[in-house]
Amino acid sequence: MNYEIKIEHSQDAKGSVDLDRMARLATGIRKISEGALQIRLRGISLTRGRKKVSLQNALKVSLTAMKPGSTILCLETKKFQETLPAYQTDIFRTKAQSELPNETPISLFISSFQNALSNEDSTEFLDKPLLRELRQLSSLFRSEQEVITFSNEGSLTELKLSSTDFKRIKLLEGEIPNPKPVVLNGVVEMLQFSKLKVKIKTEEGIVNGFLADDLKPDDIAAFFGKKITIRGISHYKPKGKSVIEIQRVTEPTEGDQYFSKKPTSETVEKQIERQVRKKGGNALAKIMGKWPGEETDEEFEQIIKELD
Repeated sequence: MNYEIKIEHSQDAKGSVDLDRMARLATGIRKISEGALQIRLRGISLTRGRKKVSLQNALKVSLTAMKPGSTILCLETKKFQETLPAYQTDIFRTKAQSELPNETPISLFISSFQNALSNEDSTEFLDKPLLRELRQLSSLFRSEQEVITFSNEGSLTELKLSSTDFKRIKLLEGEIPNPKPVVLNGVVEMLQFSKLKVKIKTEEGIVNGFLADDLKPDDIAAFFGKKITIRGISHYKPKGKSVIEIQRVTEPTEGDQYFSKKPTSETVEKQIERQVRKKGGNALAKIMGKWPGEETDEEFEQIIKELD
């Protein structure tokens, strides 16, 4: 697959690009495309520790030429159906994953920016680390007049970026909480996608999760249909969604229920407002504008209970 990157209104001479800028562009494309691929395969863009499968070949992009006139870089890369190992192509089950074999590193790079800049509800494949990588590409731009266009000879909706686009990305990134530890009680309801992805049924609803790199499928398969306690990291996405990186699975103890709670990315104000709407009345007016204070977690829980 062939792509073009066109740099317009640049302070550099037409048909040229300095090596430092080229290095930043190459690094940005690599990190964003890898994060976009990981979020489709596992649920989050950032993976820690040793990767189970090498993505070196799948994420390869080559610079093949530079065209005269404006600075136009010609790139070439292959579809994932030609480069991803069978281990990973076996897990393409959902609609988005079924389309993944026909994607490329550059097409995922383009769609990540388009999702972040769209006003539509298209944030399923975004999370805080990936948005951070998108935002860091703002260092490419030397002026507000400069425009960088990514295209695929008309077969893909082109992406036009300017320095002002990164303000929206920064706002979206800031709305998402940082990952945090979580303890969850529930029943293993589903193992899917080569037993890497897991659905846990809790009293508050279904929670999506995936196994950490050092956790084997057999470690959780033995608990299928049984109530368990899960310890891990909750990773948040836009629109209040989250996915749990499962790090440890054990039989529940008496004290686990106290700590167990379905992850939520609501702000304190939103949680209180939601409870007030359920009950009715103007209790919210008594506390809004005074939060956050120095209340402990227990005191906050008591406030929520009083609103129930």
